[in-house]
Parts: sequence; structure tokens; C-alpha cells
Amino acid sequence: MTKLAKIVIVNSPHEDFEYEKRELSSIAEIHIARCETYEELFSAAKDADVLMIGDISHIPLRREILLRLHNVKLISVYGVSVDTIDLETAQELGITVTNAPTYGTEDVADHAVSLLLALIRRIPMIDYELRRMKWKALRSNVRVLKERFGPFRRLSSLTVGLLGFGRIGRAVARRLHPFKCKVIGYDPYVCKEIFEEYGVMKKNFKDFLSEADVISIHATLTKDTYHLLNEEAFQQMKDGVFIVNTSRGAIIDEKSLIKYLKNGKVAGAALDVFEEEPLPDNHPLMECPNVILTPHIGWYTEEAMLDQKKETTLNVKEFLLGREPPFIVVKGKRF
Repeated sequence: MTKLAKIVIVNSPHEDFEYEKRELSSIAEIHIARCETYEELFSAAKDADVLMIGDISHIPLRREILLRLHNVKLISVYGVSVDTIDLETAQELGITVTNAPTYGTEDVADHAVSLLLALIRRIPMIDYELRRMKWKALRSNVRVLKERFGPFRRLSSLTVGLLGFGRIGRAVARRLHPFKCKVIGYDPYVCKEIFEEYGVMKKNFKDFLSEADVISIHATLTKDTYHLLNEEAFQQMKDGVFIVNTSRGAIIDEKSLIKYLKNGKVAGAALDVFEEEPLPDNHPLMECPNVILTPHIGWYTEEAMLDQKKETTLNVKEFLLGREPPFIVVKGKRF
């Protein structure tokens, strides 16, 4: 009798695993684990053939960890980012790494544009002030609005810059076109023809920073994009620029962002992601009145949750059946 492969699902964002069991239980044993420490991870996954992982930001799969997971041949991520995995070591050890790259594309794009609109119209801020100051103090009082929030600009008069032009950046571009704003983009890995296909002007980094009235971030986090928006980058931006980030927090140097939020060079920011997550209760961003904060939920809809399960599970199913998974990040050895 052929021994079934052992799958350990670690820190999945889901509470129900009926879909995974329905698709995989005939070819594998499925174990569910919640791991807060490496000791718990090793206990649960020491003899696993496959890891299906969710949030392991507090226990990233560094080199020394992967070396101890002797049996693992596939890591399938519930999500897009694989920055919690040492990919070079995975490649060296012959471990295949897959992700779920398309499940939340439409949802994150919706969230990014929602944040952008809410930010340039200062909707959460006005809501707060209306409740605090009451109607008469704000109604049609342009002077009060300008004093508190700065001048309002029509979206069609602005230049929106998309930092990163993969699936989500392109989905955002499609959503912006009806607003008649100028859209520019920066992504050194995407050719000019793809930008033109979506009606977006490709720029070099310097021109991108200096021309954008709004910068919306849609890049993956790598060693090249870590703190890409740093002190030097902020200095090159327009005065009164708006920043939207639904990608990864560490693409922005938060200390520099806070500095320029306070001195007014950055008119406002709308952030769904942060350098440190969960965001500490006493984080300085919590005290910035010109910032909109959401708790890394841009990806969430019920439809996206199901699609995430499907993509993550399909990678595992295809791998265990001896076929190539559809969403490979690192191609390792066959099972």
C-alpha cells in the first residue's frame, strides 16, 4: 500500500478546511496546526512532505529552519507574497515554492482605488470633524476645510503614479480611466508596450517621483524595493503628494513618511500595510490626522477567500499527482 503524503497546514487564514480535505484527502493526510513558535512548527511539521502556509511572519522559513524540515518538498503559500521564505535555500534544497497570485487582484485594486478616493476627498477626516464640530461649523465652509485638510483637487486634474505594474497595478489602471486622470507608472520589469496597452505612460523612477500627485504602490517586496520610498525619494516628490499603499509596508521607510506627513510635504497617506504587523497601538501613524489606516484587509472578499483556497490547493494537488503546479515561484525537485 502506497503511503500517503503528509500535508501540514500552518496558520491558514481560513477556519474551515472542507475544500482542502475534499480535494486532497484521497492523496494525502491533512493536519492543521497553529504555530506561534519554531518549537511548535517543528513539532507539527518535522515529517511533513508539504506545507501549506498562511501568516508565518513571526516564524519565517529562514535557511536554518528549512534545513531542519528534512522531508518538505513543496511549500504552497496562501497568498501572493513569499517574503517569509528563504527562496535561495529552497532552490538549493530542491523545495518547490508556489503561491496564489491572482486570488485577490480585483479586491486589492478595489481597495486601493477606494483609499485613493477617500484620501483626496478626506472623507474619513471630514466624517470625524463633522461628528466633533457638528454640521454648521463645516457645511460649505471652504476656509475651515482648507485650514484643516489643505486644498481639495479634482481627480481628473491629477497625475496618479502606479509604483509596480503587475496584475494589481494593471487592475487599478483600468479602474482609474473613467476618472479621466493622467496615469503614469514605474516598473523596470514591465515593457513600455504593456504600459501603453493600459493607457499608462511608463516613466523612469526620478520622473515618476517628481510628476505624480498621487503614488499608489503595487510592487512586491524584494531587496530592491525595500525602503524604495526613502528619504531621498520623498525629497524628489511634489509638495502635497498623496501616498496609497496596499502592497507591502516595508517598501516605504515609515520614519521618512511620518516626517513628511508632519511637515506637510506629504498631504496624506492611506495605508493597508505596514513595516510592522500587527501595527502597534502606540505607533506614530496612529496619531497622524492626515492618514487613513486599514488592517491589511485589502485582499478580503468572500469570493477572494474561496479563490485563495482554490489556487493554494490546486498547486498541492497538481504537485502530488506528479504534474507541474500552475503557480510556481521556485521550481524544485519532483515529488
